[in-house]
Amino acid sequence: MDSSNQVLPLGEVARRVVADCLGLQQHERFLLVTDDAVACDLSDAIIGAARNLGADAVHASIGTRRTSGEEPPAPVSAAMMAADVCLCVAERSIYHTRATGQAKASGTRGLFNAPASVDAWTRGAMTADFPAIREVAIRLADRLRGAEWVSLTSPAGCDIRVGIKGREPRGWYTAIVRQPGEISALPGGEVSFPPVEGTSSGVIVMERVMTDVGALAEPIRITVRDGLATEISGGAAAERLRKLIKGIPGATNIGELGIGLNPVARVSDDITESKKRLGTAHFALGDSAGGYGGTVECAVHLDGLVLAPTIAIDGEVVMRDGDLVL
Repeated sequence: MDSSNQVLPLGEVARRVVADCLGLQQHERFLLVTDDAVACDLSDAIIGAARNLGADAVHASIGTRRTSGEEPPAPVSAAMMAADVCLCVAERSIYHTRATGQAKASGTRGLFNAPASVDAWTRGAMTADFPAIREVAIRLADRLRGAEWVSLTSPAGCDIRVGIKGREPRGWYTAIVRQPGEISALPGGEVSFPPVEGTSSGVIVMERVMTDVGALAEPIRITVRDGLATEISGGAAAERLRKLIKGIPGATNIGELGIGLNPVARVSDDITESKKRLGTAHFALGDSAGGYGGTVECAVHLDGLVLAPTIAIDGEVVMRDGDLVL
């Protein structure tokens, strides 16, 4: 049932995140990383919830990055590696960074991206039943493992095929992490993977919203050959995207295909929540490394939404016009 209008108290959501999603234990070293866009009420609620559990909780505030995927300051990267548990809440995501990959490799478990506003924490996707979503995500991830190709079409004109042989589906933990080195993101509700470099071919049409570009007045059409975006068109939004990636090594790489699974996520001008909506998909340009499973290191990772996709794994449809058919 879609309960996207449900509102939960901020303190309760913060408690659920640190206790139920992160499984934070007494005396564990907990690091919260936020940027300038995060309100004090939100960071205070998270730190308070962590300390109520008896954790040794530290808050690191950083300047908002220029783009999503830009590295955090070196002292914060070191703190991420030293923590037992890490939560990153930022307007510009630091999930797809070397810092996150190094933290994962050092054994830090955590949620390395989360929405920056109180509203996004108390309504919509963050109020979902994450264990129930996880069950669906596990089934989808199982279908992806061992497959060679994923194809996707959409009413707006997407028509693309990406190679996935040997790639492990990510994000299927759906924000529940328990073991050292397990990482995910908030709000929970997607399965994603980095396509094999050089294999993606076709057309991607991004609708409604894109990371750092913002709301899209008209779709962005991206022609893809040999794993790279070779042409970007679509008015003012496309021009903004071209400027964002100009001169950045690796920025034209097709770095991710994600499939949304959260039934209460809201589609809006916020890509962090929108891309988790059940019945959507998203592609990213740029980084696919940093522990994510790809090989392209890049200073940006920019997600764009696809609405009502039809998705097939090795020719077998798993989502038809946005309806999951697992």
